[in-house]
Amino acid sequence: MATSAHPLTKAIKPLRGIRVLSLALNLPGPAALMRLRAMGATCVKAEPPAPKSAPDGCGDPMGQYNPTAYATLHDGIKVITIDLKSEKGQARLHKELARTDVLLTSFRPSALRKLGLGWQTLHKAWPQLSVVAIVGAPGERAEEPGHDLTY
Repeated sequence: MATSAHPLTKAIKPLRGIRVLSLALNLPGPAALMRLRAMGATCVKAEPPAPKSAPDGCGDPMGQYNPTAYATLHDGIKVITIDLKSEKGQARLHKELARTDVLLTSFRPSALRKLGLGWQTLHKAWPQLSVVAIVGAPGERAEEPGHDLTY
């Protein structure tokens, strides 16, 4: 006799209906994005244009030095290419932000401001947007570069 699974055995997806756009490269950002997707969020990752030497046109360095880990962390995540330093790229980014709930970054605050993506600028343009910044330390120390899972 076949029985149906108990309703509580279905995965709980508390982030269903939430759209996350990630600009975060290397390991911490993709690891966070993978977890958000597992919790039900619709996840999109914007990567810079790939260097000409990169295999498969991957703009995230992790895709170049560890393609297997990259593939695992990006399973089910839509990856798009955006050159944040170009007018066309900025227009594409802002089109994406218009329908985004959470922006995930791993840039230093000064780099975000240089790209026109500082908190005050983003909040003025997109008041509904929440920003999660992966940095190594709070305050002034957020300017110190680094990538590691202890974030």
